[in-house]
Amino acid sequence: MTRFTLGSALAVTALTIALTACQSTPHDSSAESASPAGTGGTSTDEAVYVTGAKPGDDACTRVVSAIGYLELSLLPAGQEDAQRYDGDVRGRFGYVRGTLAMYGPHLPASLAGPAATIEEVGTPLSAAATDPAQRPALLREYRQASHAITSTCPRP
Repeated sequence: MTRFTLGSALAVTALTIALTACQSTPHDSSAESASPAGTGGTSTDEAVYVTGAKPGDDACTRVVSAIGYLELSLLPAGQEDAQRYDGDVRGRFGYVRGTLAMYGPHLPASLAGPAATIEEVGTPLSAAATDPAQRPALLREYRQASHAITSTCPRP
């Protein structure tokens, strides 16, 4: 009977320790949420839309990289009518849009028009409900705008 009581006591102790550890909050989370925006917290001006990105990163490098990432999933130019728009392609259009939301304002002023065009055509190209008949023309517009950016910005 002593073994059963000792085993039960050990099991209860281990369970108590495990449950206590699972319920404790991380020490840094309360400090970060209490910090003002200017002292380490995240303000709306520093919103991060791209995993691993920092607001101070080079805008051209980030945008050209996102465009290149999307290009990996697109058929070559001239084959826009055959392009498929599965979740991968639509998601990558969304990634480009997020990158432009974060870095577009920091691109050279001459690229404001192409960046706005990518946002305008990227929205329906990233949506599953977009009419398939509209997609080829939108993709052609996207390609013109993305070419303007990649030819102005240096490649990463």
